[in-house]
Formats: sequence, structure tokens, C-alpha cells
Amino acid sequence: LIFIGAMVGRLICGFLCPFGLIQDLLNKIPFPKKIRTFKGDKLLRKLKYVIFAVFVILLPLFLVDIMGQGAPYFCKLICPAGTLEGGLPLVLLNKSMRSALGWLYIWKNVILVITIILSIMIYRPFCKWLCPLGAFYALFNRVSLLQMKVDEHKCVSCGKCAKVCKMDVDVTKTPNHTECIRCGMCVNACPTGAVSFRYGFGDGKQYTNTIKENTEETT
Repeated sequence: LIFIGAMVGRLICGFLCPFGLIQDLLNKIPFPKKIRTFKGDKLLRKLKYVIFAVFVILLPLFLVDIMGQGAPYFCKLICPAGTLEGGLPLVLLNKSMRSALGWLYIWKNVILVITIILSIMIYRPFCKWLCPLGAFYALFNRVSLLQMKVDEHKCVSCGKCAKVCKMDVDVTKTPNHTECIRCGMCVNACPTGAVSFRYGFGDGKQYTNTIKENTEETT
């Protein structure tokens, strides 16, 4: 995880996460008023760091069984992705497991339903507020080899990059913000080519046209 974070930062969230794809598709469902941000959103986004520290590190470290082993408490108690992609299929395909269902299964399905509803109204609520893996990768955004770069000489301050960013990041002010999932929408939206991906030490190699083509195909 450290190696991947050092290489690409949160690019994983933007291009490889299956639950991120599911949230993207849910957000395409028409809704009278999509919510971009709200009061307390920035504070709520810090929750994923608390979850990462408590449920991924501290609880498995100190709350152990008789053998001295901790449990994956985030997966066990919270993760809606695990419920949708693992829990539901297991229960549907295995009759013997249905008799063992209890309050924990109901609780996790409640979290899943809430996440699905929120995903229709808000872009990637799980990624923004809950995902500990996203929190971990976010720590590497500013130091990874893959970086967002803004050419100040080309930038005309039109604001199009900030407008298209669904993670509510202004790339011209904070190119490698922890919330940036490096989806490339800002690169595609920039009319002057001021925003680009750079890879490597120093200025690195520029990847503008490639990202634009991939983003256009995805869109």
C-alpha cells in the first residue's frame, strides 16, 4: 500500500476502485437537486482519517482474542462495499448462512442502503467520508511520483477546472489536495492545457493528451 501510494497517490480511487465505480453509476441517476457540498462537509471528510486510525489500526492492535489476534473491525462493522460485493452474494448463494444472520448483518445493510441513497444525491459519499483506504492514499497525494501540475503562464483563471471537479477541489490553488482522486476531469476541462499530470522527480514527464483521451472515453 505504501509503495502504491508513493507511486500514484489516490489515482487508485479514481480509476481502480470497484465501489467507486458503483457510486459513480448511482450518481448518474436523475435526482431533483444534486448536493455538491454543504455546511460541515469539510469537517465530515476528516471522519475517514478517524475511522482509519480507530478501526484499522487501534482496535485490531488492542482489542484481540485469546490468541492475541485482532479482527478487521472496519470490514466487520462498517464497510458497505464488503456488504454489497461480498456479504449479499454469500447469503444469496448459501442457504446455510441465512440461519446465522443477526443484528450485525442488518446493521451493515442499513449502512449500505444509506450509502446507496446518498450516492444518488452526493458524489461518492463513501470515498469522501468513510473509506480508510482512501484516507491512507490521500496522505501520499502531495509526495507521490504522480503529481497534478498547473502552468501559471497558461492558466487564464476561468474556473472551469474547479467547476467540473466533483470532489470539490480547486486544482489551481491546491494541485495535489488530499481529496483529489486524480480522475482527470480538470485536465479535460482546461481550455488552455494549463492543467496536466506529471510523473517522476522534478518536473517529470507530462501526460496531458493521454489523460484527456482516456477521460473523454470514460465520459
